[in-house]
Amino acid sequence: MTFYSALLPPAARPDARAWPVMVACRMSWLVLLCGWGGLLLRGCLVSGLLAGGVSIVLMQFVPLAFALPMLGGLHLLLALNTPEIRQWELQLRGYAPVPGVYAPDRSAALLRWLEQNRPVPSPSPVS
Repeated sequence: MTFYSALLPPAARPDARAWPVMVACRMSWLVLLCGWGGLLLRGCLVSGLLAGGVSIVLMQFVPLAFALPMLGGLHLLLALNTPEIRQWELQLRGYAPVPGVYAPDRSAALLRWLEQNRPVPSPSPVS
């Protein structure tokens, strides 16, 4: 089971649906392997470009023997913190955090969140 954080889109958008964005709270293998490029592919533009700038500066000013372990550590740090980075980026765009749920996958998490926050009205008793 994985914990999924839910973030609702801004209400001011005309096409805003009430469907939340579900962010899985686990390490990102894409970011571990690709580093800041993985962040860009995940949609975290601000953080990805900042990490890319740090990587480029690190490779230019630090000897290669020291830069490679530091880049590996940076990749690991980014991969472990990808859920928080994604949530921060979404909040920059106006998304509002709401309570999350535990579920085995993203679609099950969305269904559980809808069950908890949008209860189906029970049918009226026939008299």
